[in-house]
Amino acid sequence: MFFSAHRPEPLVARYAERLQSEQGGRAALDRVLLNLPRPRRVSTPLRVLGAQCDRSVTPREVRATARAYQTQTEIFPNMGHDMMLEPGWVAVAERMHTWLKEQLAN
Repeated sequence: MFFSAHRPEPLVARYAERLQSEQGGRAALDRVLLNLPRPRRVSTPLRVLGAQCDRSVTPREVRATARAYQTQTEIFPNMGHDMMLEPGWVAVAERMHTWLKEQLAN
């Protein structure tokens, strides 16, 4: 669920071994009912990134999040939810680095 089809299966198995269950249902409950975000309260610059092959947070949901925060979104092709563990992670890191440098220059 967290990786694209481009991620080698032995690595997916290795990462899956490290997964742990959430401590109770509190995190899920917070996401759904309790601790809802308030985009209008956020004044810091934001950039919303997503992955084309994400089955946890879809590109549509990523774009909706960006709209809520009135910012831009960027969807990375051929990547799953755990972009930092995907073969193309360097492109994501470079994009983040470039964006952060642009913010410091402003």
